[in-house]
Amino acid sequence: MPRGEYYFKPPAFVQRFLERTLNDTRDMEIAWLYWNIVTTMYPALIALFTVLPPSNILGAAYLVVFNVLYLQRFILAMHYSTHRRLFKRGAFPGSELVNRFNIVLVAPVFGIPCNTYWLHHVVMHHVDNNEWNKDLSATEAYQRDNILHWIVYWVRFMVGSWVELPYYALKKRRWDLFAGCAGGMGASLATYWYLHALNPIAAFWTVAMPFLVVSTALMFGNWSQHAFVKPDDPRCNYGLAYTVVNHPDNQRSYNDGFHTLHHVNSQIHWSEFPNKFVEKLGEHAEKDALVFDGIGFFDVGFALFFHRHGFLADRYVNVGQKKRTRDEVIALLKERLKPIKFDKEKEASKKVK
Repeated sequence: MPRGEYYFKPPAFVQRFLERTLNDTRDMEIAWLYWNIVTTMYPALIALFTVLPPSNILGAAYLVVFNVLYLQRFILAMHYSTHRRLFKRGAFPGSELVNRFNIVLVAPVFGIPCNTYWLHHVVMHHVDNNEWNKDLSATEAYQRDNILHWIVYWVRFMVGSWVELPYYALKKRRWDLFAGCAGGMGASLATYWYLHALNPIAAFWTVAMPFLVVSTALMFGNWSQHAFVKPDDPRCNYGLAYTVVNHPDNQRSYNDGFHTLHHVNSQIHWSEFPNKFVEKLGEHAEKDALVFDGIGFFDVGFALFFHRHGFLADRYVNVGQKKRTRDEVIALLKERLKPIKFDKEKEASKKVK
């Protein structure tokens, strides 16, 4: 199937520049998507604050159209171009700064505070690996088929991230990350207040609402991706994430459905996931990893909120694990949805050692 992450390619001279400067030419689709965003979304954003009259209808149209076109695609483009640099070191003057273009200049247009994504996702989420009281977006302490628990999780992120992210960097003595995160958050708030003074209606639809939308989407997505956690081994990458195959989302999200492999090794290139998945079927079977066929992460999340465990069991794929009946698969899923108890004494003993 053809890739669906972008809509149109840039002119030939831009193509030639990308071929010379990209760190890995397999990331051409990521660069093309950024080109799409810069040449369509940015002009519309500028027009809302300059030539167009203040209008809730125009603002709502901007929000809906560009989120439908780009939100899912951008989140995953940013995701993979943060894990692996997009441009070569020294490829052109300022290439190191341009490699941060995704999280500094494009992310805020989608409602993600400036320069916070690296700290949250790469440094915190992948290092602390969904562990409660360490990873801000950890799911393991919640009942993950309970929508009320998700609301608590969502509110904590919406409010707590403004304090917890810079505090995390401070606690780790990562002064550069603290300064970058705190500075980015301050710049995001200052920009919003400036734009609100300039045009409050446009600011609402281009800054405030995107923050609400993307925070909800990110937290629902992460909740769904880490809904199932092995209670006896919650740090096992094969047991804290799962894989979805044969779903159109993989063609729009740089194969993000292979999320287990991404946690096993975050440096695997997104184009390699299908082949790596086949190569590592034995490990998936040995670790009793979960694989679903024909559904995406959001399908899983909604199914859990409506307690459709049977719907998920019908789409469970056995890749070499012990044979299970449908009822046994449902029981397995329910077991992996239970909150992981945080053992303070155990954690204290770890610190002593």
